[in-house]
Amino acid sequence: MTTVFQERSSCAICGNEKEFVKIYSTNSFGSPDLDTRPPEMMRSTMHAWVQQCPECGYCASDVVKAPPEAKKIIEDEKYKSQLKDEKYPKLASLFICMSIIEEQAGNYVNAMWALIHAAWVCDDSEHPNEAKTCRNRAVEMLLTAERYGKKLTKQKGSITAILVDLLRRSGRLEDAREAIAQRRAEISEKTIITILDFQSALIKKGDVSCYTVSQAMKNKSEKK
Repeated sequence: MTTVFQERSSCAICGNEKEFVKIYSTNSFGSPDLDTRPPEMMRSTMHAWVQQCPECGYCASDVVKAPPEAKKIIEDEKYKSQLKDEKYPKLASLFICMSIIEEQAGNYVNAMWALIHAAWVCDDSEHPNEAKTCRNRAVEMLLTAERYGKKLTKQKGSITAILVDLLRRSGRLEDAREAIAQRRAEISEKTIITILDFQSALIKKGDVSCYTVSQAMKNKSEKK
């Protein structure tokens, strides 16, 4: 069961007050997708993962906080254009705008996750081209975060699994294959290895569809 509540917050940029939906508690039953997307009921709470100030357009996970660069960024035409871009579902645009702010503030990990969340919204709304664009941008943020030595996930090797899924789902099969070849030897976690083996099989078939972790594990057990 998911429990939500309304909380009145003041925008850190313009001071405008608005009530936002916040999650008090939620749960999930089943297996996450290979890119970590949770199953229901948490799956349906994405609308509460990003807030937008209706006055100035500032987008963030919590509008009461803002990096120093945010005011200038939201006044930029790139940001304003994304907010109005009708090719994307509205919620996806909010996540993308949040990623723009996070990227320019140097928070590349946060930018990556915002773009991944935008891709999920595009998937649900049947916007495959836009989902692909979001995943490609998420790959850029992931690799940039790595270059700067940022810690992306707690579990060692899991970021490789996410990278490979982003590349495969974007149709970048050769890049996904290369990522596995370059990184697999550094991974000892058995679950991650199983997932990468499953990804390799999908890549070989040219399959760019969504799969879950449980499907990867089941595939391994069926081969025994």
